[in-house]
Amino acid sequence: MKKYSEKETRILNAASEMFTSRPFHKVLLSDVAGAASVGKGTLYLYFKNKEELYFAVLFREFSILVEQLSEKIKQDNLNPAEKLTTIIKCLTKRLFVKATNVELLGNVVSCPKSEEWKEKRVELWTLIESVIVQGVEQGYFEDSNPRLTAQYIPGFIRSVSIFPPENIDCETIQKHACEFVLKSIKIEK
Repeated sequence: MKKYSEKETRILNAASEMFTSRPFHKVLLSDVAGAASVGKGTLYLYFKNKEELYFAVLFREFSILVEQLSEKIKQDNLNPAEKLTTIIKCLTKRLFVKATNVELLGNVVSCPKSEEWKEKRVELWTLIESVIVQGVEQGYFEDSNPRLTAQYIPGFIRSVSIFPPENIDCETIQKHACEFVLKSIKIEK
């Protein structure tokens, strides 16, 4: 995972808290700087504007999520179906809880296209694909294109987290997503 300086970490922590609790347009860089105990000029040494800071917060959280998922699927006591369920539940929980600023997220439905983001998305897809391939090899799953399935999973979870149906909670989305994916690739025994 990318290493951040102590000041950059404080800025990202303060910004994360503010972006989670306020609408994007109400987060002021001067407030972030104050909460991080740095001058506004120092903040600008790391981030040229609010959008760049926002995407840096998202990238850090996405990187942490991918790292956590990687650690969880290394557990030998889980079969491929349990690993895939764990991935889906973690993705859903993180995306559903973090999709608080629909105004901004709705405007940036396509993720940033930098090489850094591309590499991290590929890392997530590869992680999911490895679980599906393992499941195919062990006779749990049948899937003619594990890579494509691996890309579908975060995509549909992200979509329903940003634009959830009325009166639906995270647990319902998690349960449905797990059932949907597992029924589509699981071999009935």
